[in-house]
Amino acid sequence: MASREIWSLAGTFSTWVKGFVILLILSVCASSLQAREYEAEQQRLDKFFPGASLSAAEGDYQVRTITKGDEVLGYAFQSINVVDIPAYSGKPINMQVLLDPQGVIVDAYVLEHHEPILLIGIPEEELHAFNAKYQGIRVDQRVVVGRSRDENAVTIDAVTGATVTVMVVNEIVMRAAHDVAVSLGLVEDNAGIAQKPATVREDYYEEATWSELTGNGAIRRLHLTKGDIDEAFKGTEGEGIDEATADEVQDTFIDLYATHLNPPTIGRALLGDAHYRTLMDELKPGEHAVAVMGSGEYSFKGSGYVRGGIFDRVQLRQFGNVISFRDMDFQ
Repeated sequence: MASREIWSLAGTFSTWVKGFVILLILSVCASSLQAREYEAEQQRLDKFFPGASLSAAEGDYQVRTITKGDEVLGYAFQSINVVDIPAYSGKPINMQVLLDPQGVIVDAYVLEHHEPILLIGIPEEELHAFNAKYQGIRVDQRVVVGRSRDENAVTIDAVTGATVTVMVVNEIVMRAAHDVAVSLGLVEDNAGIAQKPATVREDYYEEATWSELTGNGAIRRLHLTKGDIDEAFKGTEGEGIDEATADEVQDTFIDLYATHLNPPTIGRALLGDAHYRTLMDELKPGEHAVAVMGSGEYSFKGSGYVRGGIFDRVQLRQFGNVISFRDMDFQ
């Protein structure tokens, strides 16, 4: 294992986790940003729905209905009333999102942000140009910043130098738009057709080895060599850049493991009984701990990771919901 970072975890597999780190899903601190009126709100409404009327804000998400006569043209809301996701600065970004009655995004516009990289370096126009790309996207589509092998996903190019910020913007727009559209009955709630969520049986424990846990899928692994990376970039603009030599093609680019620590069979095996119990006692009801373990040249923390920032290469996705992790979630 590479020893670029050494984190000791006492327990049955302490020799396996050198060079590994552990990531916890904990509660995110609430921000002080509150919804208010912005001049830009009416300007965007006039641009996309000229001559339309706007109702008072209603419901948990404070949604306003856009009408012309008796016809409903769409809906408007501020993202801060739906999701409160800290960005690079540690403070949330507030956006106005306009939807049509079919659950398609008409406009997504940043009303307020405190991103230092946009205040001192990158023109704000680049962020607005990025936001404009959401026009015409359905709220139940998967949107990925950058490249994706998912043929059904919509891909949007990142803003150079502001990758973390635009990833958070993507999460805000799609989560907020999806939640509002579901609440209005514009799209189906995919989570509603899923099976009843599984729950962890805290009373069940079966002694298991590392080989057994990786073999049965309880701990999942992704191992990529430098040769694998070169092959993946063939036919793209990245082909030939920093290509591995013949002696390097089998070298590890990343060796990544991930698992859910709450099940006793997994958590106790990895951490040992004492550390597992301490961790479980720290979690609030409904919270979960996830171990992300990695070595190699490519860090799962992400290119944009800084103190106070987010892990832009590690996310949880389920039924349109996306959870990103911040350094405050990290042990």
